[in-house]
Amino acid sequence: MTFVPKHSPTIVNNTRHTIVVFQERGTLFNKQVLRPGEAVSMTRKQTGGNFLIPYKVHAVIGDESALPTGKDSVKNLVKVTAIPAAFVTGCLVTAVGAGMLIGPSAALAPLVSGMVVNGVVVDATAIAAGGLLATRAQAVTDMLLRDQPDKFMCKTGRLKPGARYLVVKGGLSDGPVVIEDTAKRDFNKLTIAAWKEPQDNSTQGKIEYIADEIGNGEEPEVEVNMIEAH
Repeated sequence: MTFVPKHSPTIVNNTRHTIVVFQERGTLFNKQVLRPGEAVSMTRKQTGGNFLIPYKVHAVIGDESALPTGKDSVKNLVKVTAIPAAFVTGCLVTAVGAGMLIGPSAALAPLVSGMVVNGVVVDATAIAAGGLLATRAQAVTDMLLRDQPDKFMCKTGRLKPGARYLVVKGGLSDGPVVIEDTAKRDFNKLTIAAWKEPQDNSTQGKIEYIADEIGNGEEPEVEVNMIEAH
């Protein structure tokens, strides 16, 4: 059966990176992994049916390892930066093992260049030469997500249910991740490599995660000003 997008909302990955997207309304739901050029489209029912309760959309640089799971909770997912941490650390460790910077690791290189971890200067040469131990990779990840969270993730403000076209741009060395609310006529000009439906919320589980309570003053939320369609 041919998939017919319903655009309530539709989220398009217009970055050069793999991303994880999901909606949030007290719990996280309708999550999906999008490669560059891919899009996920939700039905009105999947977004909340006839309930006119606003929701937010999150976009995070990462792959399947960055998908939030039903085992997570408010207690152990203290900050939204915990979501891409495993992905970032994995990229750095993989680069060390391969002896070269490729794919996501190459995009991370400009962000880590010049960092000093435990007295050791970290740069692309050190990573490719195997000079980044696993313990330092974790420390680098923590520093990146603390100092440059906008290069890895963002979220919208509260959105009203209904037809909406969201385009994710930027990320890593391309600058902050942004989510643009795009007019239908502009959305129709985009080339979609593949359409996806959100993962089944009933089988994947939900996270008891209240975004507004995350951080507790320790770390600012990454809030993105929406570019509203005219």
